[in-house]
Amino acid sequence: MKKKISITINDKILRDIDSIVDNIFIRNRSQGIEYLIKKALKESKIAIILAGESMKGSPDKIRNRYGLKVGHLTIIEKIVRKLSDSGFKKIYLIANHLTLTNIFKIIGDGSDYKVKIEFVNEEIEQGTASALKLLKNKINNTFLVVHCDLIFDDVNLLELWQKHLDEKKVATLLVSSPVVEPNKPLTGNVKLEGNNIIAYIEKPNRKKINSAIFCRGIFVAEPEIFSYSGKSLEFDVWPELAKKMLLGGHVSCTEHLHVHTHEDLINVRKKLMKE
Repeated sequence: MKKKISITINDKILRDIDSIVDNIFIRNRSQGIEYLIKKALKESKIAIILAGESMKGSPDKIRNRYGLKVGHLTIIEKIVRKLSDSGFKKIYLIANHLTLTNIFKIIGDGSDYKVKIEFVNEEIEQGTASALKLLKNKINNTFLVVHCDLIFDDVNLLELWQKHLDEKKVATLLVSSPVVEPNKPLTGNVKLEGNNIIAYIEKPNRKKINSAIFCRGIFVAEPEIFSYSGKSLEFDVWPELAKKMLLGGHVSCTEHLHVHTHEDLINVRKKLMKE
C-alpha cells in the first residue's frame, strides 16, 4: 500500500531526481524519489554481532570460537564478509574487552571488508537482551542480529529482512527444523502458526517441546525491542513477544551450522569440505 505525502526538496536535488527519470524503469519524480530512498536504505542497513563468551550450559564449549578456522577463513571473517555481501555496511560488535581486542586483531576496523565496525565493550555479561541495550541510544532503525559462532553462508539475509519489514513485528527470527541430536540440549524451540511465533521456549524438556522448529540465532528487530524488560532475549523477551503476537518467524531450509564444541567444529569442517 502506498501513501501520498507532501515534501519540500532543494531545487538542485529535484533536478538530480529528474535526471534519473527515463520513462521506462522510472517514469516520474515519485518513482525516482522512491527508488533513491530504497537504494539509500539498502546501503545503510545495520547489523549487530553478539560475541559474548558465556560458557554456561556446556563444559565442552570452546573459548574464542570466533577465531577458529573453517576453510581458509576464521568464523568471524566469514560472518563479516557475509554481512558485507548482503549490504550491511554498519556493524556493531558487542563483547568483553579481551574478546574485542582479539577480534580486532583478526578483522581490524572492517575496512578490508568494505564495512564500518564499531566495537562495543560489554563490561558485565548479563545476557543477550542486556548486551543489545548497550546500543539503545545508538540505533533508531531496523537492524539485524547474528551470533559469532554461526556459519550461515547459504542463508538469504535479505529475504529475512524483507519478511520482517512486510510483517511489521517487533522482531522476526530465522527458524528451521534441524536434525535433533539425542545427547545435545535443545534451545530456542518455537511454535509457529503461519508467520507468527505464538510460543517460544528456551531449553525445553524434550518430552514437552512445542514443535520440531527451532531458532537459528539470527533475527531482525526494531528499536522498540530495547524497551522490553529482562536480561535475556531467549528467556525473557521472546516469550513475551510471542504472547503478544509481536514475534515473527521466517523458515529457512538451509542447514543449521554452529560451532560450540570441538565436535561441532569437526562436523562443520567435514560438511563444508563436501560442498
